[in-house]
Amino acid sequence: MDKLHARVIALAAVAAVIAALAVGVLAELTTAPLALVVGVGVAVTVIVTGWMVLAWSRGPIEQLNEAVREVARDTTRRVPNILAAGATERQLADWVNFLADDAERSHRGLVRERELLSTVADGLTQGVIAVDDDHRIELLNDAARKMLGVSSSPVGEPLIEFVRVPEVFALIEDDEAASAEVDLQNGIKTLIRVAHKYAGAGRVLLLEDVTNVRKLETVRRDFVANVSHELRTPVAVIRANAETLLAGAKDDPVMAPKLIDGLHRNAERLARILADLLDLSRLDAGQYRLELTSVPLRALAEQSMTAVEPQAAQRNINVSISIPPDLAVKADSKALDQILVNLIDNGVKYTRRDGNVWIQSKLEHNSVRIEVRDDGPGIAAKHRERVFERFYRADPSRSREAGGTGLGLSIVKHLVESMDGEVGFEPNTPTGSVFYLRLPRAEVVGEAMRGSERPLQSAS
Repeated sequence: MDKLHARVIALAAVAAVIAALAVGVLAELTTAPLALVVGVGVAVTVIVTGWMVLAWSRGPIEQLNEAVREVARDTTRRVPNILAAGATERQLADWVNFLADDAERSHRGLVRERELLSTVADGLTQGVIAVDDDHRIELLNDAARKMLGVSSSPVGEPLIEFVRVPEVFALIEDDEAASAEVDLQNGIKTLIRVAHKYAGAGRVLLLEDVTNVRKLETVRRDFVANVSHELRTPVAVIRANAETLLAGAKDDPVMAPKLIDGLHRNAERLARILADLLDLSRLDAGQYRLELTSVPLRALAEQSMTAVEPQAAQRNINVSISIPPDLAVKADSKALDQILVNLIDNGVKYTRRDGNVWIQSKLEHNSVRIEVRDDGPGIAAKHRERVFERFYRADPSRSREAGGTGLGLSIVKHLVESMDGEVGFEPNTPTGSVFYLRLPRAEVVGEAMRGSERPLQSAS
């Protein structure tokens, strides 16, 4: 517009000069007053015409300028068709609209790429963090938020506000791609890999939660060590007794029976360990097929009790069952029988002589809590969280003396969870232990399936 102003002013000046020359010529031919009037009239006409031309051309340009400004603010807007504009202005408006269309397509493509990147990143089980050269967060997916314990979207915030682990920043500062396993603030073990961003400054961090992997590795190492230890003892006894018998002790009327009895006991122990290991292997592999039906709880508890009556009688343990006769649970009858036999057998083995074991049930909404209580010495607090681990024993000497393999409670846990149940341990009051399991309640059993309501006691 400044150039247009200058051109109009220059045109007016030229017109004024021409008018002055015309007035001079006219003054020589006519009288002075008439020449002056004509000259002034010509000058005024030229100036008014120039300003009219300027105003006429300025309107469309201002409209075009305002339309372009609106397009710059909002790429969805377009320059309208200005009727008063000339061909040049219309061509300029067309080019502006073309550029706006191209910018809008680029913007939509960028938005789609960002949404796709965000969707892919949030779908990863690995955490993804992108940072710039100043260690400010540019991208943080859902998995990374969970690992860091972040509920908001901290894009633009310094990474150090959420990760206060020196090893992480040492990896970021390293010129080469590297990885390290670190412990985050919330105790999660994380394998972090750092890479350079493609065609840009900053780093990309890949976080993998390896907490469960490390726990499983520890469990596997302990399991292998425990299996080796448990198998070594009976195998060593069998081998030693067999060698002694072969060396001539088989003819000794005193030593031979003792050695043969040792062979038998340790062979039985070895067979129990292998059978329990086979059961656990089948459970882990999902090969232990369960058929969930309505199981009458009291009748099954009395059936399970018969398997431990000799041991209870030998130690003078009083075992009582307090379960309503019409109560039923949704379970596999064979699996539930194995669970109850194991828990009742543990109660009989580890309670004091002349002690008590109680088998009880409690209704809890749509589930049934089954408890096996005893009044023995109980389990120390430091052992309670690990009683269901394979081969774990709170008192190894007592467990082996009682003939346990250390796998029974682990099998119980697997079977209960396979039936959508829950198993746990609580201390009894004033002394003893409470092992409990929760199973879904089933329909009430019929009269024909009801068992006796009397407490079942061992022989004194």
